[in-house]
Amino acid sequence: MYLLSKCGLAGFALALVLFGLPSSSPAWIFGDVVTIEQLSFHPDSIKVPGDSFAVLVVQNREEAPILHEVTSQNLFESGTLIQVLGTGQIEYSGKRVSRILLYPGEEVVIWFYAEKGRTYPFQCNINGHSMQGAIRTN
Repeated sequence: MYLLSKCGLAGFALALVLFGLPSSSPAWIFGDVVTIEQLSFHPDSIKVPGDSFAVLVVQNREEAPILHEVTSQNLFESGTLIQVLGTGQIEYSGKRVSRILLYPGEEVVIWFYAEKGRTYPFQCNINGHSMQGAIRTN
């Protein structure tokens, strides 16, 4: 908990990536941070190597009290999504993650398997937002 309180969830996730894996791990883990500011995802397009484990950190940095969501049919499907942790509210449909709600200052870490040749679009569909982004593999 000390590490989490000193460097935040994103730093904790990075520490897990760097130090928490056994040396015999079969694949590399790649990570990106997406921020939400001024009703946009920054960056809105991310590339990760195909057939790799990846980490996506999403942070709501809005200054106004604006709620955002992260939804993604492809990213949240069984066999792709590994784990979701964070200060945001994770909502489920049965056992499947349906969306993640983030208030300003909240963040979430999404661990997933990025299959080669796939695109994982994500969006915020809250009325009036129309925010879109995508993770692409090569």
